[in-house]
Amino acid sequence: MARFRRVDLLAAHQCARRLWLQSRPGEGERAGPRADDRDMVRVAARRRFPGGVAVDQRAAVAERVAQTWALLERPEVPAIFDATMVYADVVVRCAILARVAGGFVVVEAKSANSVGEAHELDVAASAWVAERAGVPIVGRQLLHLDGNYVRGAELDEQALFSVVNVPAHDFAAAAAKLAALDVCEPEIAVGLHCTRPRECPWRDHCAPRKDTPTSVHRLPRGGKLAQDLAGLGIDDVRDIPRDVRLNPSQQHAVWALLHDREYIGQGLAPALRNVRWPLRFLDFEACQPAVPRWPETSPFQQVPTQWSMHVEHADGRVEHLEFLHDTDSDPREPFVRSLVEACGSEGSIVVYSGYEANTLRGLRDRIPEAWADLEGLVGRIWDLLPAVRDHYYHPALDGSFSIKAVLPAVCPHLDYRDLRIADGMTAAAAWLRMIGPRTPPEERAVTRADLLAYCARDTLAMLEVRKALVARSGG
Repeated sequence: MARFRRVDLLAAHQCARRLWLQSRPGEGERAGPRADDRDMVRVAARRRFPGGVAVDQRAAVAERVAQTWALLERPEVPAIFDATMVYADVVVRCAILARVAGGFVVVEAKSANSVGEAHELDVAASAWVAERAGVPIVGRQLLHLDGNYVRGAELDEQALFSVVNVPAHDFAAAAAKLAALDVCEPEIAVGLHCTRPRECPWRDHCAPRKDTPTSVHRLPRGGKLAQDLAGLGIDDVRDIPRDVRLNPSQQHAVWALLHDREYIGQGLAPALRNVRWPLRFLDFEACQPAVPRWPETSPFQQVPTQWSMHVEHADGRVEHLEFLHDTDSDPREPFVRSLVEACGSEGSIVVYSGYEANTLRGLRDRIPEAWADLEGLVGRIWDLLPAVRDHYYHPALDGSFSIKAVLPAVCPHLDYRDLRIADGMTAAAAWLRMIGPRTPPEERAVTRADLLAYCARDTLAMLEVRKALVARSGG
């Protein structure tokens, strides 16, 4: 069986050290787009080529290659899906090999709204291997999702994609690196090639961070700063020259790291008081299907699916409200109706970042009759994040102001580690699985409970963080 795959050829093209690291047992390409998105995009792309025949991916490589050649020799087959080719010990699987006058066009479909050099090299690598294996390649095309496409009652696979013609590329040098792969790790220093055409997942291996308590990597937005300071031989905040400009958050972080305790600015207390009771701590979750699932949606459009709200009254009383759409239908209208009713007409709506306000504005065109109510909600939003970012820092934040970093730093008794769903991407994928027609009722019930628990933790986190910071700042 051949030793290498397309990802190895592309790794060799980028950096011999990346190739060596990627070829180690247990290593390989890191996770890309969600599997459900990739599957939906693949199915939609294949529908653009009616009559196409798929190669059986359950078969061994040699059998898949044999199937591919058998289909190539059948002129009545207009397209071959998952065509498998081998050249110079590199196995490639062409998503679509479309038959045209004079030969074949290699077509790859990407789960993205735009394409870059990395995507184009994927197509070019498949075409390079296929051509040298003996297939007459006359074109290379990249399909990507058209962000301007709006689904009607039915999905239009032709309009869903934009088509980019990709130039040929020579991978002979990369193939030679594959053949010469040594048992010893190449000594190649970090540089621009570490991010072009792809961000290398082994960059920290080649240039390990010095995670000391006062490392510059622990500053907010410290990546670019750390890179600049590294050129000066500086990796500790104690050695940052006075003429290096730091933003206020970075200045607060330096103070906290040097003193090994939290920084509380004088502006924190007044910032936290700038609210109206009752406080409605609000969080949304949403899905972003690559292929639009409902009418009047576009690729990767944010579609809100649930909300959680902890309501804190001036007398200290707390209540919790929540909504989760749990059927395979457009969730936007029931989401809006339930939210408007729950928010009432009084009190600040406390969020953490601009996500909720942007989501509500994005619903204006879909539900224009509700915009007056939604605009009223947007006008009541108070964002906790700027108050924290501008006036507070804890060494445990490690450069991050996300609520998941702030919560355990400010409230050590509370975090996300007990939850089965603990981040938004996982929640979105779980929601799509939950509403799927093949999901068993038992799994659906468990997922529903997990989604509710996760969203509720976000709003409880905001409530507890604000309460703790009010107490610490004397507010």
